[in-house]
Amino acid sequence: MRIWTRVAALAVAAMSVVAMAGTSQAASPSPAATKQYQVIRTAHVEIPAASPKGIARPNTGGNCDYYVSCTSLSNGTLYVSVLDAGSSPSEVLDQYSKTGGGTISADFEYNDGSSLHYDQGTFSQSSGQTKSYEWYQQYLPSCAQVVGILAVRGQGNFQTPPVYMC
Repeated sequence: MRIWTRVAALAVAAMSVVAMAGTSQAASPSPAATKQYQVIRTAHVEIPAASPKGIARPNTGGNCDYYVSCTSLSNGTLYVSVLDAGSSPSEVLDQYSKTGGGTISADFEYNDGSSLHYDQGTFSQSSGQTKSYEWYQQYLPSCAQVVGILAVRGQGNFQTPPVYMC
């Protein structure tokens, strides 16, 4: 959405430059008021059609791979993957690769936009370990935005950017 906003802003700026072409006249002419403006270059910016609600929607998939989103944390990387995406049911996989810091106690969760889903219990994880949890037979809502969550005891929740299902 930020990209489309920037493209729209560039288009408005380009139109403003073109609108400045011509001669400017004031009621009492001064040397600055009679300055000629010349169009040096024109810009062509293609504006895509808006979505039905007028908001450009993101592409399908995640920020790390087609159906994988990830985020870098101070002591590792958190991933969420949607397996068998586009079919029903799907599988959702949370994974945390811990590269530093002390041992943590945590839980995996994911949010599909309509409800939170929890793993089956708290686990401990030390630096150098990779832990994961997979939810099988998940019936995701239409056009779900799946967010992976790592709930660390005493530190709070950490989450991935969403995987967009459409």
